[in-house]
Amino acid sequence: MHLESLRELGAAVWAIAADEPERLEAFRRQVGLEFPILLDPEGETFESYGILAVGHDGTIPDPTVVVLDADGVVRYLVSDEDYTVRPPASEVVEAVRALDGE
Repeated sequence: MHLESLRELGAAVWAIAADEPERLEAFRRQVGLEFPILLDPEGETFESYGILAVGHDGTIPDPTVVVLDADGVVRYLVSDEDYTVRPPASEVVEAVRALDGE
């Protein structure tokens, strides 16, 4: 499983969402997510990464995967307005592995 691979590499995995906490908890249980979902109802985190979806009220982010190094510098970012477009999990694992080479 890719989540375990990320953990073995020392990576912390989080999701960030602007949704209602009850809705997120129900979703997390429904799909069996094994990592925390952080709340950002004002969209400050999304805005700081430039991933707010065009045409929305400013609190709906584009689906995005970000890998930060130990200093908080973005080393990998994939974002798309189409929620069905996601990078392969193996690509994210490789981005984390590449942090060791820095």
